[in-house]
Amino acid sequence: MMSIRPLVAAAALLALTACGQGPGDAARAAMEAAGRGQTAEALERIDPEIKATAGIFIAPMLQDKAAKAKKQGGVTSVTVEKIDKTDADHAVVTTVTRFGDGSTQTDTDKVRRVDGKWYITM
Repeated sequence: MMSIRPLVAAAALLALTACGQGPGDAARAAMEAAGRGQTAEALERIDPEIKATAGIFIAPMLQDKAAKAKKQGGVTSVTVEKIDKTDADHAVVTTVTRFGDGSTQTDTDKVRRVDGKWYITM
């Protein structure tokens, strides 16, 4: 039987890392949550305007990402490789996700600050 303790610890750690100040923290938290199958947490990192217009399509995409990550041995880490701020409220963040099977995936995402909080956007 699987213990709930590691899941609670992972959620607490994710919540702490998501409280970071910058665009890289938002991108890393979104990738970690999506890769670990924490769809609700990942959705919290999506730009509110995008969720309002395309939210119905986002959850299945996140679930697919989690399934692919699971096949690769799960997410072991997500690191921010590069942040290019285009202005005070917009940036492009490059992250590298490492999986349990040793493979990696590089993603580049646009992020936007809304009311002081950074979100993944388009």
